[in-house]
Amino acid sequence: MPHALPVRHASGSFAYRFDAAAPVDVPSDGRWHSVAVADFPVGLTPWHLSVPALDPAVYAAVELANTSPHALLPGPADILVDGEYTATVAMPALAPGQSRRIGIGVEEGVRVARRVRTTESTSTSLRGATTVVAQTVEIEVANRLGREVRLELLERVPVSDDKDVRVEDAASTPPWTVVAPEEDEQRRRGLRRWRVVVPAGGATTLTAGHQIRLPAGKAVVGGNRRDA
Repeated sequence: MPHALPVRHASGSFAYRFDAAAPVDVPSDGRWHSVAVADFPVGLTPWHLSVPALDPAVYAAVELANTSPHALLPGPADILVDGEYTATVAMPALAPGQSRRIGIGVEEGVRVARRVRTTESTSTSLRGATTVVAQTVEIEVANRLGREVRLELLERVPVSDDKDVRVEDAASTPPWTVVAPEEDEQRRRGLRRWRVVVPAGGATTLTAGHQIRLPAGKAVVGGNRRDA
């Protein structure tokens, strides 16, 4: 069976015993048999994810939260959306209270389009000349599904380790949030996140940007006007 794992290899870093409500007879015929041991609800939250700067596709996912007092071992999980079978995915091991996001695949019913506008100007003060590189990002989202979607979009702004170079966020609509490196699996810096709800058949536009202020005699590696 796809995504099925032997228990000895699937228990991960914890040991757990499942107590059945009554004895069960399992035929000794050398074949696999499914035995229902327990039935309990878990938390399921559908999400859609997109990183438009890298990929215009929108990916569907479900956040699985083990709200039960029992351990969940890894194995196949059938995903149903609006009562219709969508896919069978690999469910990871989850201890009580643990949660994990599971990808389902590309969602063709939700589209994003990203546009970037960059301007460069120079100003002079008593401290010398300063170059300001301003980048504005506009993302349009169209939901063609018959249900609302929770959509998470990620952007990334430059990060400076030079004391003479400053990077400032511009106003964002709706407001985005800063993702701390320790919150990211790859510990990337400069991540920004939007979380929006797009109604069924609806659309929305998100705007944001940043400014890079640097001495006129310096330039950004790769070019001032490159897409960060």
